[in-house]
Amino acid sequence: MKTKKIKLLARFLLLLPLCAALLGAGCEKDEMSESVLNGKWILLGFGNDSTGEFTSEPESEPKSSYVVFDNGELVAYSVTNRSFDMKYLIKGENKLSVEPGKLTLVGGDTAWGQRFLTLIGEIFEFGIHEDVLKLYYENQKFMKFKKETK
Repeated sequence: MKTKKIKLLARFLLLLPLCAALLGAGCEKDEMSESVLNGKWILLGFGNDSTGEFTSEPESEPKSSYVVFDNGELVAYSVTNRSFDMKYLIKGENKLSVEPGKLTLVGGDTAWGQRFLTLIGEIFEFGIHEDVLKLYYENQKFMKFKKETK
């Protein structure tokens, strides 16, 4: 009888990790993959969640500023300049860590493009809803993007 109890207990202990994994017990939530952001995102404007303000891209600069995410690599383009050698890492559910890179300065950029390139290195959080991306750079201030679809 004692041998049966020991064997039963051993089987139970062997199956316990499998049961816990299936039920999600004791498991930490996996971090989101960088690929969730992959693609080209076109800047629509700058906003502030606390005030409800939103400034749309000027009509004179249609789709002139955008960012490309590619599995941990990040390149931002403005009117005539771009950032490169930037890296990003998703930390937690919506947290983002950006490693600033280099910036080309060939002139001819607008205040809109300069603002975008300056702030892209300061993003720390993101939110995606369908094909709209918000990149937060200061408290509740954000840049709003639409995913380019071909």
